[in-house]
Amino acid sequence: MKGAGPVSRPLDLLLWAGLLALVAALGLNQISSFDYWWMLRTGQLIAETGAVPRVDPYTYSALGARWIDIHWLHQLGLWGLYRMGGHTAVGIWQFVAMLLVVALVAPLGRCPGRSWLSVAALALMLLNAAFRFSPRPESSSFVLLAGVLALLDRFERTGDARVYGIVVLQLIWVNTHGLFALGIALCGIHLAAELLRALGGAPQGLRTARVRRLGAVTLLALLAALANPNGLDAALYPLQQLGMIGPVDTRAAFGIAELLPAIGKLTPIKLAVFLTTAGFSAAALALNWRRVPLADLLVWVAFLYLALGAIRNVALFAIVVTPILVRNANAWLDTRPGFAAWSRTASLVVLALVLVPTWDAARGEFYPRDGLLKRPGFGATPWFTPDRAVDWIEENAPPGRIAHTMKTGGYLTWRLYPDYPVLVDGRLEVFGVERFRQLLIRDGKDFARLDAEFGFGTALVRFAPKKNAGPLITWLHANRDWRLVYLDDFDAVFVRADAGHTELDLDAPGAFEALDGSGDWFDELRLRNRTFFLASIGRFDLALAAWNQLLALFPAAENGRSIHAWLESESRS
Repeated sequence: MKGAGPVSRPLDLLLWAGLLALVAALGLNQISSFDYWWMLRTGQLIAETGAVPRVDPYTYSALGARWIDIHWLHQLGLWGLYRMGGHTAVGIWQFVAMLLVVALVAPLGRCPGRSWLSVAALALMLLNAAFRFSPRPESSSFVLLAGVLALLDRFERTGDARVYGIVVLQLIWVNTHGLFALGIALCGIHLAAELLRALGGAPQGLRTARVRRLGAVTLLALLAALANPNGLDAALYPLQQLGMIGPVDTRAAFGIAELLPAIGKLTPIKLAVFLTTAGFSAAALALNWRRVPLADLLVWVAFLYLALGAIRNVALFAIVVTPILVRNANAWLDTRPGFAAWSRTASLVVLALVLVPTWDAARGEFYPRDGLLKRPGFGATPWFTPDRAVDWIEENAPPGRIAHTMKTGGYLTWRLYPDYPVLVDGRLEVFGVERFRQLLIRDGKDFARLDAEFGFGTALVRFAPKKNAGPLITWLHANRDWRLVYLDDFDAVFVRADAGHTELDLDAPGAFEALDGSGDWFDELRLRNRTFFLASIGRFDLALAAWNQLLALFPAAENGRSIHAWLESESRS
């Protein structure tokens, strides 16, 4: 591409330094993933046994069920990192994965005189994808996807044999995550574009050679899908995933937000960033429409369709369209030399816009603003898991089996397996859609039905960060067969009344732990959760006291006065 005008080297370096700071601010966060825990336990299991599990070893509801563990290589890597440096080492991997994606995508379509364009597009990519980076294998998929994009971009420019590196990436990918099918799909899209171009004109010999090479890569990538411990079962796993996801109403019933459609389900901030990315990339394609590479257009449409279908695919869309945006915008700007005079101004504007979310994320406000319990730092996020409640279970050994939700199952596997098998976790591939639906506990009716099947001895109820456990809390507290024995601002433990454990006295001093005194959003969250639980069991006097404490610390709390009035009314009656 052509040079793009006089931008000073120090300003250019500031742009890239600002982007690096954004990566660090968004990526250096404590671990906050429900699935991380059972994956870490499985990595340990694989390391100790030398074999990838073929059947479920963790549950009492699906023990021995077929398990196509396609993530085994990622899990083994997690365990290796944990052995080296604990949760801190795993947390650093979150940052490294984000950094690798940026490093692989940044050169694609870049024009040396327009770093501002690349930095702006990469910043949008990060803001779209950052909430998906975690110790889950999805982060590994993002890195491998970026690697495939880089090799395909080089092939578009040179047609050389390095494109066969995609086969190596696919061999890793098929043993890491079910999104390996995207690598094959991208090869197939580029092959289709090459075939259409070969049919459209000369030089025919050159086009034929490119088609043959890319066709060979696509075929080998397909064959690589069979190189895994589960053979054809794992190769067909992406199709199984599509069947498990099902229609929108089924996904909503699971309570798994990442499976819901993007439009209407994304938070306002995420929706704005997603629409901005889609709009700018569409504009770049439209402005450069006479010279748009056919593969760019096909990839853009395919991944937009995926993103609209499920929230989790927004990150994939952002990664894939970033080079499309940069490549086509730069091609159009090359035909508009008058824009070169604005390069310095554009650089300063982009730098300022990048520093805003960087500062927000560095202060720990970026993710909470979007309702996510991600905190800057290393290790595992306190209270994201039921760690205190599990401490109580380990110390007091209440009767099994434990009733709990899907989101706590992974952590229970990490901490309590094999002493306490779990009811359910996030492995939808183990349970299947119908069984997964049957194992949901939303209220007392669900609890009683599953209690009749399994005979619960203990119930662990996590009522944060979502407030959907109210009906179950109310039912358990009112049921004389169950007794509240442990409570913090996130979790409650009930045991059978005949188990011999003393009921918790909520009126006793120190029934709740003191706040950490930081006065940040985390203290507000704890007080909201405390109020919610106390109101759910009818202790409106204590709930009102907790809410008054919240209003004293956070006078501008959302719905503060209206909730206060309601609690006052209920406590009087």
